[in-house]
Order: sequence, then structure tokens, then C-alpha cells
Amino acid sequence: MKFLKGLVVLFLAFSGVCSVFAEENDWTLDRFLQPFTSESPGSTGTTPEIKKVQVTATLPDYPWIKVSDYRNRKVELCITCHDGIASVSPSHPPEFGCSVCHGGEPESVDKEQAHATLIYDPEAGTGKRNPSSLSVVEKSCGQLYCHSGHADENRNHITRVRKSMMNTMAGVISGLRYQWAGQSLKTARYGSIDIADTDGTIPKSQGALKKLEKLPFFSPTTLPESILKREKLVSVSKHPADHLLRKKCFQCHIDSPPAEGQYRSQGCAACHFEYSATGLYEGNDPTVSRTKPGHARFHKMPAIPSRATCVQCHRSFTLQTLGMEPHEMLDTLEETENTAIDMETSVDNSDQENVSSVINTSETKENPVEQENIPSTNNDLVISESVTTEKPATSRGFSLYAGKGKVKKDVHTAKGMDCTDCHTQLDIMGDGNIYSKQHEAVEIRCETCHGDSLSYPLISQITEPSDPSIRISRHYTGGSNRVGDWMAVTATSHKMTNVKVQDGRMVTMGKQTGKAHEIPLVKDYLDAHSIPQHQSRLECTACHARWVVRCPGCHQNIGPDQSKVPEFHPLDIGEPALMIGPRGKVAPMLIQQEKQLTVLDERGHPIPVLEKMGDERGHYRKWEFTNPHGTSGSNLAYALNPHSIQKKSRSCISCHLSPETLGLGAGDLKIGKSFTGKNDFVDPLNRTDKILNASKFDPQAKTSMRGEALAGTSQPKARTFNQKEIVRILRVGNCIPCHDQYDDPIYQNINQSYAFARTMEHRQLRKRILNLRQPAE
Repeated sequence: MKFLKGLVVLFLAFSGVCSVFAEENDWTLDRFLQPFTSESPGSTGTTPEIKKVQVTATLPDYPWIKVSDYRNRKVELCITCHDGIASVSPSHPPEFGCSVCHGGEPESVDKEQAHATLIYDPEAGTGKRNPSSLSVVEKSCGQLYCHSGHADENRNHITRVRKSMMNTMAGVISGLRYQWAGQSLKTARYGSIDIADTDGTIPKSQGALKKLEKLPFFSPTTLPESILKREKLVSVSKHPADHLLRKKCFQCHIDSPPAEGQYRSQGCAACHFEYSATGLYEGNDPTVSRTKPGHARFHKMPAIPSRATCVQCHRSFTLQTLGMEPHEMLDTLEETENTAIDMETSVDNSDQENVSSVINTSETKENPVEQENIPSTNNDLVISESVTTEKPATSRGFSLYAGKGKVKKDVHTAKGMDCTDCHTQLDIMGDGNIYSKQHEAVEIRCETCHGDSLSYPLISQITEPSDPSIRISRHYTGGSNRVGDWMAVTATSHKMTNVKVQDGRMVTMGKQTGKAHEIPLVKDYLDAHSIPQHQSRLECTACHARWVVRCPGCHQNIGPDQSKVPEFHPLDIGEPALMIGPRGKVAPMLIQQEKQLTVLDERGHPIPVLEKMGDERGHYRKWEFTNPHGTSGSNLAYALNPHSIQKKSRSCISCHLSPETLGLGAGDLKIGKSFTGKNDFVDPLNRTDKILNASKFDPQAKTSMRGEALAGTSQPKARTFNQKEIVRILRVGNCIPCHDQYDDPIYQNINQSYAFARTMEHRQLRKRILNLRQPAE
């Protein structure tokens, strides 16, 4: 009897060993008993190996906390199948194992069993590979003492990202809903999710909000089945703005699946994993397809996202390549000299410690699989080539840009500076507050690094080893900051982590390149920044931003047949128009034509537009909107800071003698004799609206010569120029033919100069000058 029991135990043990090898190759007991051949999946001609990872790591800042305690797994067998996969990052070494992030059953090599409890969002559409979707992130990145639960709030990244503009989309939502009269205030009321700020600190003076409600659905028929199963109460608005937002705009928030034909991940991985334009895997994990799109390039998680990752969502920046990289779409004009950075494609493998380096194996392979050879974060510029040198992909084969005009590279981009070299962690991931608008959430200004005409940049010294600017900079190429360093300070009084005083110079350290970029300081160039009216009234970008993208607008259809609605529209490039921005200063303006809406019923007929009392006032056929403040909702005036900065500013004439720049549209400017401007007018070049008696203005006009707003704006405190401002700007244009230099003394006291201009002495002086300029007969 004991002998029989022994046979049973031996058989079960043998069966258990066999099941350990069963992973993706569907090995059976019968196959295991036979010799392996070269045709056997994953075979090497020898008995397959069980590979183990000993989960021995402790948390760097909490050495008493063992990583293995999170899942109660001290040994993991994942790399028995995923042999060749790279270590994900230096901060997540192989000793961390896999299950602390991914979950699953790491002691099994049976695929179904091992993957049964993986952490992922089944609605994300990316399979089981991403444990960082924000719907499940508390089980992975958001575990206690990982990226949540710290005494230092700035280290609780998950909480901050949830409240960030990237996740809530509060700016996009509030902007469209206000312009389309879906809400009465410009301040955000809705977000992509329900979220509240419960930490007790809400800086309302900076625009912070207490909470956001989840955006309503358009109608019950548009509710996804998953929502109906999960939620008992669902808000329905029947407002077309909400339909458009969910259909066209929600693909851009950080936890959404990408648009068709585009590839990226969600949640934390949206920024910290890089995808190629084709969405194909390029690593050496044998279980991941190299032909099926939808995978990150490598199993590699850089702490600092490269520019190539940023442009996966911020697609307009594919207009400019980094440094001096070639770009087949553009005929770029370089204004700066010697701005090329070292683009050698040398590979630094110093941080490429592979999982295989800490495994326990029964024997060494005769022909080990070569591990993923990935450029480290030091060379992310090389990675960006694969994205930025290709035409932006669209599902219909259109180019995203028509290529009109010539694009001058932003001076920072031309020098090889990455997106994250300017934008801080709090800019990107949020500072823990809920904001309505983008300008409220961004803490950097031009003055943060360059100062202004009156003062040098504000700086603050690092005095404690625990200063966040030391901890964060440990991920930078070239070494971290130290106690005693003087760092630039942002508009919200936080220290920059890579802008500092070095050898008596103000420099920006490239976070991924380690290169020191010397910063020109405005106070050292007073001749070009000495006009008092400019100092107090203009954003730096009003003069130094040289182009903006001009969208021709689009027509939106809501109804049964939407196949005729174009998905992509060619964009134009033009010199920025100007307006008063949300910070109260003159800023560049996004120019676009009016947008219209058609709403059709089930039979394809436009539905009626009803007044409050039910009276019909038309039909939703190419309908143009009016926002709650009585200005146009279809015609948008939006202030922005375009990334098109040049050292050389725009010309004086381009502002003071240009109706387009003032938002008056293209046309002939007629200046009357009265200083009040009452006889001034613009005769539009585009007379389409004038002929149709729809309007006497140019279709792209944002304001009239009388300062009447023709376009609405969803930004608080932002507006187009009023009549007094238009008259004042154009009046300077009378002086420019003779006084065309910034440092001309007449601009130091413009009112005194105007008084002199009315004297006989000035008239005689002007006459002599004009006579001198007349060609000799």
C-alpha cells in the first residue's frame, strides 16, 4: 500500500514539473516525454529550463519594506517564457520581479493560470499588458509607498495625475460647452471623470476648483453597455456639445484608447512607454508579436518621456523636428547659427541590466538569446527619429498639414531642447489641484528663465538634501543637483530642477542630454526691450512667436449618416494675430474660421431650433452658435503661447499696420483724420459674407474697428481688442516709416511724442525728411 502511494506521489510530482513548462508553447505531457526538435516552439534541442527571479528588493526610501510582501511572492517564473525581455528601468530593477506591478500568478508557467489575475482595464482595448490604466492603477503604480501614500505630496503622482488637465480635460470640455451654450460660465463644471479635491488646499485665486462632475452623455442611445452595467444613475444632457466631446475629443485624454491608426498606451504608460509610428514591438521577448501592431517599442520605462512620446498626443509638434534632424515634410528655415546638437547614435548600455543577470537557472544556454539592445534615456533623441521623421499617420492617408508657408523652428527645439527641458513635472502631471484652463495649470513663464527688462530671473538656493530638486534630478543625465545650487523659481514659487546658475551663467541643463544651454537674459538686451508700453502690456510671445497653425474649420454632423463628414482637414501656417490673453497681456491668437453644426433626425431631416417657450427659430442646418455672453460661439478667439519662438521678433509693421494682426481680418485698412478712429474702417478682401449680406466683415475677423467682438472666447479675462486699443496700436503705425527701431527715443514717452507730432516744428521736420528721400531727377 505504501508502495502504491509512493508511485502516486511520484506521478503527481512528475505531472507538476511537466505543467511548469506548459506556458505559451502548449506543451503537453506527451510532448514533454519526447525529445525536442528544432521545430518545437521555443526549443533549443535541450530540455527547457525553469528560470526564476528571486524577489529580494526593498523600496529605496523605505528599506524595511520588502517588495515581495506586496504580492507575497518571493520567487517568480515569468521569464521562463518571457526570456529576453529587458529590465523595465533602473528604478524598477529585476529584483522587483513582475507581479508587484502586473499582478498575475508568477509561480505558474501555464499561460492561462499565470495571466488569470493580471491587473488591467478590460475596456482599454490594449489587452492585459498595461497595469497602469487609471481605473486600476491603485493596484499597481498607486500602491502604498510606490507612487502614492508619501508624506511629501509631490511624490503622490497618482493623486496628482488624476486631477491633472491631461486626465480631466476640463479645459477642452468647458471651452466647447461654453462656446456652444451648453453651460453659462467659462469655468469648468465637468470633466472626463467625477473627481473632487479633498486635501483641504484649494488655491481659488489661481483658478483651482473644488470638484468636477462627470460629463453627461448626449442621449440614452449613446450610453455604452459597460456604463449601463456599472452605473445606476447616468446624467444625460441632450446637448450636441457632449456628443461631439465624447466622439471626437475624448480620445486625447490620458486614460483613453488612441484614435484609429495611432499607437500609445493609457494611464502612466501613456507617457512612460514609447510607441513607434507603426505600433510594432522591437524587443526580444519571444511571446510578443513583432508583426501585430499595438505594442510599445520596448519593455522600457524612462522616467523622463522623450519628445517622441509627447508628440504621440501633441501631434502638431511633428511640424518641428528636434535639433537638426531632417524632416521630409518641411522646408525649414533656421534662424539660429551653430544650433546643431550631437546626434551620434552611440548606444549606452550602462543601465541595461537585464532580468537574466539575476536569474537562477539549472544550466546555462549554449546560445543565449540576445537581450533587448535599447538606447538608454541618455539617447532618447535617437528614438524620436522614428516618429518625428515620418509623416503624421492618418487613417485616410491625408497629410495633417498642407505645407503652406515656411516653418521656422522654435529656437529651443532647434538647439535640441526637449519638451521636458522647459515643462516641469508639476506642469505635466499636475500639482494636486483641479484647474479649468491650461494657463492656470502651467507654472513656467518665459520670465522664469529669461527674466524681464527690469530684473534677472528669480532664484533660490538648495539648502537641504531632502529638497525635491535633488531627488527629481537623480534621473537626469549629467548628475543631480546638490546642496548649495541656485535654481530658477517658477511662477508658483517652486524651484526648477534643471535651470540653475552655473559658473556665473544662467543655464538650462538638458534632462536627457546633459547639455548646458546658456540662457540669454532680457535685462542684458535692453535696447530691444526698452519700450515701456511693451514691457507692461505684452507677453513675450506676442513679438517672438513667429507662426501659429491656422485651422480652416470644419462642419459637424450629428445624425444617422455621418459618412460625409471629413475626419481630417489640411492646416495652414501663418503669422499670429493678437488679442488680450487670460493673464491680461497681449498674446498670440489661434486663427480659425467659423464652425457650424447640422443635427439630423432618424429620417435625415434637420431638427428645429427652439426658443425657451418652444417657438421655432430655425433648423440645425449649418447652424452657427451664440455663447451665453452674446458673442459668437462658432467663431473662436483663443489666446495661446505657440512653440514657434525666434530670437528675432516680428516687425513693427506686422502689428501696427496690419488689420489681420489686430483681428480685423484681411483687407485694406482705411485710416480717417479723426484721432478717435470713428472714420477708420477695413474693406475686406474676402467679400463672401458681404455679398450674401451675412456680414460686412472678413470671415476670419474676430473684432470690428469699433471694438465689437465678432468672436467668442472661452478663456476667463481673455478678449479681442477694443476700439481704444485698436486706435492706439494703429496710431503708432504713423510713426513707423521714420521711427522703425525699438530703441528709438520717441517710444520712451509716446504721449509726449504725440504732442510734438502736432507742432509746426514736427511738420517742417517731416517735410525735410521726405524731401531728402525723394529720388533725384
